Amino acid sequence: MLYIGSLDPRSNSYRRFEALANLVYRIRGVNTDPYLMAKFLSSFQHYYNVGIGIHLLNLQIRKIFAEKPTEIVWIDNKTYISKRTLQFIKRVSPGTIIVNLLTDDPFGQFKNAWKNIAENAPFYDHFFVQRPQNIDELTAIGAKNVGLCYRSFAPDYNRPVTLHEADRQKYSTAVGFIGTYEDSRASFIAYLIQNGIPVTVTGDGWPKKDYWDLIAPYYQGPSVYGEAYIKTINGMEIALHFLRKGNRDLQDSRTFEIPACKVFMLAEYSEVHAALFEENKEVVFFKTKEELLEKLIYYRSESARRAAIAEAGYQRCFSSGYDHYHTLQRVLKTINKEDSENHNING
Repeated sequence: MLYIGSLDPRSNSYRRFEALANLVYRIRGVNTDPYLMAKFLSSFQHYYNVGIGIHLLNLQIRKIFAEKPTEIVWIDNKTYISKRTLQFIKRVSPGTIIVNLLTDDPFGQFKNAWKNIAENAPFYDHFFVQRPQNIDELTAIGAKNVGLCYRSFAPDYNRPVTLHEADRQKYSTAVGFIGTYEDSRASFIAYLIQNGIPVTVTGDGWPKKDYWDLIAPYYQGPSVYGEAYIKTINGMEIALHFLRKGNRDLQDSRTFEIPACKVFMLAEYSEVHAALFEENKEVVFFKTKEELLEKLIYYRSESARRAAIAEAGYQRCFSSGYDHYHTLQRVLKTINKEDSENHNING
């Protein structure tokens, strides 16, 4: 397999790469991060899918593939691969399967940054997407095989940890949220604060946005990574989970990462969430501000009940195989099953 994606050790894509390395016989990774270069160039190239770094990345992919073709080219949530490169791969090795695992929404609020996907969809053999509506959207522009693959977690990273005294002082909170600013998230959190529920907030984009005067005293700073991320979640007695509207999310990484830390999750309802976890047994859901407030008031005083639900949610993550390894194993089985009807990818 030739893997193309971010190999930043802090990233979920890197942990998916590690899982794939345990699932395939041989894998080579191409780290897309260095090709995006400095911050200004990075933003420009990501948004417009053009630039010297994008050009050099595609040259490198073609060079690597010409030297040693692989059975699968796995693109992890990137839109930088050009039509020329996709056609080159098929010309050099017609049997190679080209896959793109899309964790973001190429047709949502940020669709302008995904125009290469819209233009090049017919040249991929498989897409795996997070949102059911993406299936019809990609099929309508010529994608061949589009399947669902929800987010997942890394058990050796997303895990329960014991906080020592210094960490408890830094991270412990009764109610917390970790995530990027969105108007609806700020509105819900401000409502809770106005009704006597302090909510600590960690993530990017919050300062000086709507409701900042209310939220500022509880703001812990921008996004955190590595062990600081794990400790932030583990420090919460109740972890709030809001889905991202701009991405049309019905689940996301924290859907699994919070219960994998054995932390009580109070999550925004979606049909996908309800299919993944049993309500009031493994996680608790809310739909409105009023319902969220009511459930927070109740569960803040029910520590034993919270612990039981957190334990059940933790167990569900493993019994249903929501980790990276088992999730990607299912993806590879789907690829094998569908493509073996046309050619034998195992030689």
